[in-house]
Amino acid sequence: MARLPGVYPEIQDGGLGIVAPSGEGQRVVVGVSSQGPVNQVLAFSDLAAVPGVLGTGPLARAVADQLAYGGGQVYAVRAQADIAGSVAADSGNPSSPAVTITGSPLDAYEIVVRIVRGGALNTATFTYSLDGGDTTSQEIATAATYTLPGTGLTLNFATGTYAAGATYRFQATAPQASVSSVQAAVRAALNTNLQYEYIQVAQPTGPAMWAALGALADEAEANFRYIFFLTETLPPGNDPDAWVNARLSEKASFSHKRVMIVAAWGEVVDTLTGRLEVQSLASRVGARISSQRVHVSPAWVQLGPLSGVVQVAPFVDTPFGKQSLFNNAHALALDQAGFTTVYRLIGRDGWFLVEGRTAAAPTSDYKVIQNRRVMDKATYQVRQALLDFVQWHVDPTDLKASLASLLARANTPLRLMQAAGEIARGRVVAPPGQDILASQTLRLQIRIVPLGYLREIVMDIGFENPFLVG
Repeated sequence: MARLPGVYPEIQDGGLGIVAPSGEGQRVVVGVSSQGPVNQVLAFSDLAAVPGVLGTGPLARAVADQLAYGGGQVYAVRAQADIAGSVAADSGNPSSPAVTITGSPLDAYEIVVRIVRGGALNTATFTYSLDGGDTTSQEIATAATYTLPGTGLTLNFATGTYAAGATYRFQATAPQASVSSVQAAVRAALNTNLQYEYIQVAQPTGPAMWAALGALADEAEANFRYIFFLTETLPPGNDPDAWVNARLSEKASFSHKRVMIVAAWGEVVDTLTGRLEVQSLASRVGARISSQRVHVSPAWVQLGPLSGVVQVAPFVDTPFGKQSLFNNAHALALDQAGFTTVYRLIGRDGWFLVEGRTAAAPTSDYKVIQNRRVMDKATYQVRQALLDFVQWHVDPTDLKASLASLLARANTPLRLMQAAGEIARGRVVAPPGQDILASQTLRLQIRIVPLGYLREIVMDIGFENPFLVG
């Protein structure tokens, strides 16, 4: 191109080797709630905004827990609630006059209706509790019907004379999303350009859902999105041995290195309502993961016990308070099977994570979540650095010199991770002898030395007599 004499700047880009952000600590929560658009990604950073947008239900609760205990931003996708919740009356409820419940529950509730002042309908009074009696309403006059606020349920009082002290108990389960509905909600998140580390499915799940999540993780990886899924088991009943054995049986048919299943339930103070409720601890586990850097084990004892846990379920009421029936033998069995669970650490108060377990095979490099996070961050950032070199030209007779800038850029994310203490070391090399002219392909070998983790510390301790001479 012909030009007049002068100075013509040609401004270059890429010389700083800036590393692309990885979405570290970011998460998406998928679940059912009473309101909000379906299959649309919503962003939250303010806990107070959650009820106004999502209403009540498992999704709203999980988002609130993630914000309260993990901070940062949380993305949420409301799934279609195509599996309705149910209400079951306790077999010991008085039969005459009867109290029944109609409607469709918006969440899980342990409902207790207690007659305070006896008498006929419209004269007798009652209180109700949604958390098994830990928190109760004010005294209310009986009527033919009474709507339990914010639950989707209505109490129905039959005509008759109610006795003071009579108690009616009901167990309500939360609505859920089917496998297909969860898939649709997850794909809504996968189809965005948002960067995040994992997707939490905020409802009890089993092998069918785990398999579906594993397939979605494979689908995401095939599209260069490196994430894992966090989910929870079914809740325990009153028999911890039966519950653990059932979970072990379920897990025997499933393994995946991008699925993390939390097998831990406990009585917690609900973040939104303040009620004492038995909930999965999965959201608290996720919040801890999101609040820590990728190389930090969520089970590191210095981080303390899981926050907000009153007692691990199942438990019984005793004169000395609620005592858990879940013990360390149960915890070890679940941990060895590939679940993330909790245990009692003698010498420390509270409940601690045994390990940040994934559902990977026992021989997998990714059976602990911190290795999963480290590899995903490195994979994403090194790939981003290399994208600038696609269709770049090289000298096939002197690859070492020609690839110097490419290798420097590719090594930068690993160098920064090493400097930050996230890996011991890492390297990117181009094996020699590659015929770029024929293959038009460059093969790189990337190796990372991860950090080691002290699951056990063995103390060899004894007395010594300095005057004994061998």
